[in-house]
Amino acid sequence: MKKLFIYIPTFNRINALSRQLDVILPIIKQRQGSVRLLINDNASDKDLSFIQKNNKNYPNIIFRKNPGNIGGNANIALGFVFAEKDEFLWILSDNDIVKEDSIDYILDALDDKVDFYCFNNEEDNPKTFNYKWKDGCQALMDWRLGLISDGLYNMKTVNGSIDAAFYYHNSSFPHLAVAFATIKKNQIVTIGMLPKNKITDSIHTSSESPTDYRLAHVCMPLLAPLMPKNDARSFLSKWISLHGIDFYKNRFVYFNLYLQSRAVLNYYGGWQTRVMIRLMWFVYFALYPARLLRDKIFIYLKNNMSNHSINKLRKIRKHIWGK
Repeated sequence: MKKLFIYIPTFNRINALSRQLDVILPIIKQRQGSVRLLINDNASDKDLSFIQKNNKNYPNIIFRKNPGNIGGNANIALGFVFAEKDEFLWILSDNDIVKEDSIDYILDALDDKVDFYCFNNEEDNPKTFNYKWKDGCQALMDWRLGLISDGLYNMKTVNGSIDAAFYYHNSSFPHLAVAFATIKKNQIVTIGMLPKNKITDSIHTSSESPTDYRLAHVCMPLLAPLMPKNDARSFLSKWISLHGIDFYKNRFVYFNLYLQSRAVLNYYGGWQTRVMIRLMWFVYFALYPARLLRDKIFIYLKNNMSNHSINKLRKIRKHIWGK
């Protein structure tokens, strides 16, 4: 039997979580043999225990609360710990609201021979193919596996690489660390692509517990040791050119981690990356005001446009600025 484990890490987002649960709980209650849900509250200030009380008659719906705030990345990484070996893990963000039939669609599409599924905007129909580690890891990010809600992990495949989620959790992408470490160990895996428009409906936009990206802006380079040498060099060169301003801006927020990332950039990034690091202070002071204005414009447009128009805007933004 195909089994899906939905793991929702949450923190102080009671409105977003409630909206998400309104969509998925009716389906999960009907799929007790094939779907399991765990909501893991990272020591929220708000009382979310009503979730368990209202669903106590369903053993496949579990609510737990960490005794203290362990950080968002560690809370994400715990999804791999709570998953069973015969399940596909879906780390679902509390505010990426899914479609009512998304769970049924995923269950129908699941194949035990597939190691990872990516939910991709560019696909209209499901497809699978083999993927080699030597071809690099950046494609996985292009296919949206870097977004926790847009990927599935076959626990039978990744079970031997779960520790990578904790070794690399400061990268802000512990789930990618597991994927990269698994592919590096196995050398070849099977990737499944599913159309994203069959799964995700919308994003719950609100001011409650906004995501803090500062750690990612400092530490994503820490993933480079899991990549092939040339791929790591290419990734770091692109990353510092796109995120170097934020890297320099947030250097004192996580200074020790900044030093680690800088060492990784210097060691794996090649001469171009090393040059850009040394020039970044100048770029920061010269371009940061312009980037601040650009981001404000995009945020305003995002809050006042339809989902279809937002997707077009993202494509334009990626074409111009590469992100």
